[in-house]
Amino acid sequence: MVLRRRLWVLLAAATMAALMLVAARDVSAAPPEPVDATIEPIEGICDFPLRAELSGKSKLKELPGGRTLSTSPGLRVTLTNLEEPTNQVTYVITGSFLLTELDDGNQFVVARGRNIVFGPDVGMVLTIGRFTFVGFDADGTILALTQPEGNGRLIDVCARLA
Repeated sequence: MVLRRRLWVLLAAATMAALMLVAARDVSAAPPEPVDATIEPIEGICDFPLRAELSGKSKLKELPGGRTLSTSPGLRVTLTNLEEPTNQVTYVITGSFLLTELDDGNQFVVARGRNIVFGPDVGMVLTIGRFTFVGFDADGTILALTQPEGNGRLIDVCARLA
């Protein structure tokens, strides 16, 4: 059971890594890069597979002290329950993530604004406000290892799509 869960998490991480590689570029002086990507299936996050369709812009900026800032001006995501395709939501996710590497290799993440946060034990939530969590960098995709904590609203995306 544990091995199967890890395989699903790795599949979800690989899928979302591909998404983030398309969504983010590491050129700090350049303007945000256009994003137009569809990723499916995303498994191991909700109780059903998902499709994510992204459009807008995204940018990564390396900061002093080993920190990284990820911004997404004008970014939208449409998430679809692939078992019940009429169950679909679209969110504007124009927030930012400030990532700081921890000694154990994980990331301390500060999410500001409107962001999608997800992980195998977290599910998928829309955060609106300022939230922090510990995440794992899976080749450019941050999977939440701890529940987001902070000020604002948390919306359970898996519940909305069920």
